[in-house]
Amino acid sequence: MLRKQWVKELDETLHSLEFSRADKLKDVLKKYVEIIEKTSYLMQPDVYRLINKEAMIINQALLGNRRAIAQLFLNLMEATLQQEVSNHHRWQDLVDTWKALKKEVLVQSFSEFMASERIQSPPAVKKELEAMLKTQKAMQWKRLEHLYMFCELLPPAYSQDRLTEWYSSLVALNKQLGDTYHVDCMMRIRQQYEKTWQECLAQVQKCKNQLLDWKAFTEEEAGNLVSPSFFQMVGVLQSKVEEELEFMDNSFEVLAKQTERQSLDLFRYFQDAVQLWEAHWSVLSVQELELEKRMEQHRQKQSQENQVQPL
Repeated sequence: MLRKQWVKELDETLHSLEFSRADKLKDVLKKYVEIIEKTSYLMQPDVYRLINKEAMIINQALLGNRRAIAQLFLNLMEATLQQEVSNHHRWQDLVDTWKALKKEVLVQSFSEFMASERIQSPPAVKKELEAMLKTQKAMQWKRLEHLYMFCELLPPAYSQDRLTEWYSSLVALNKQLGDTYHVDCMMRIRQQYEKTWQECLAQVQKCKNQLLDWKAFTEEEAGNLVSPSFFQMVGVLQSKVEEELEFMDNSFEVLAKQTERQSLDLFRYFQDAVQLWEAHWSVLSVQELELEKRMEQHRQKQSQENQVQPL
C-alpha cells in the first residue's frame, strides 16, 4: 500500500511538473511572438506559422512526455502488483508451512496426552480396582469361613434345617459377591472412565480453540483436523477399554455361574452323604435290634439249660 501511494505521488508530481513546464513554454512563446512582431522582419502570418510550427513540435514533445509518464505509472503499478502477488505467494507458502508445523505440534501434543499414564490408566480407576480386589479377598475369606462350617453339619451332629440354612447363607454370600458387589464395582469403574472420556473431549475442544486463537485456521480447517484424527484416537482407546470391561463383565458372570453350580453340587453332595448315612444308620439300627433280640434269646436259652441240669 505504501509503494502504491509512492507511485501515485510520483505520477501526480510528474504531471504537475509537465503542466508547469507547458505554462512556462506558453509564456516564452508569447514573449517571443511579441519580440518578433516588433522587429517587423517577418510578416505577421509568417510569424504565426513559425510559432505554430514550433508550438506543434513542443506539443508533440509534451505529449510524448505525458505518454512516457503514463507508461511509467503503468509499469510501476504493474511491477508493484507483480511484487504484491509474489509476496502474497511467498507469504502464503510461509503461512502454509507454519500451519503445517502447528498442526504437527498439536497432533504430537494430543498424542502424548492420549498416551499419558493418566489417560491410559486413570488413577481413579486404579483406586477402584485396588479397592475391589481388597473387598473381594475379604468376602472370599468370609465365604471360606462359612464353607468350613460344613464340618459341624456332618453326621451324626447334623440337622436338615441347619444344612438348608447353611446353603441359603452360602447362596446369599455368592449373590452378594457375584451379583451385587461386582455390578456396583463395574458401574463405578465405568463412571470413572466416563470422566476420562469427557476430559479427552475437553482436550479436543481445547486443541480446536487453540487453532482458532492463532487466527490462521478457519472453523472448517480446525474441524477437519480434530474431527477425523483426534476423535479416532479417543475412539480407539474407548473401544479398547470397552473390550476390557466387557471381558471383566463376562468373567464375573462366568465366575458367578461357576460358583453357583459348585455350591449347588456341594449342597447336593452333603444331602447325598446325609441320605447315605441315614440309610446306613437305619440298616445298622435294624441289625442292632436283631442282634439284641438274638442275644436276649441266647441268654434265655442259656438260662433254661442251666435250670434243667441236675444238681
